[in-house]
Amino acid sequence: MESDIEDNIARSEALRQSILKKAFSGQLVPQDPNEEPASVLLERIAREKADAATPKKSRAAKTAQNVNL
Repeated sequence: MESDIEDNIARSEALRQSILKKAFSGQLVPQDPNEEPASVLLERIAREKADAATPKKSRAAKTAQNVNL
């Protein structure tokens, strides 16, 4: 009985690895040729993340800066 459990665990791990391999190679779902490549998506995400990290001046800060000019 314990051998059956170990065999099932081994098969489960092999199936998991097979699914992950297919997922990362794009074989689980049909690929849409109109979608942007992953490299372009990653660059866009990085730009958006960098833009979000840049502190924006509030309207009050802009007004105060203009008054000080």
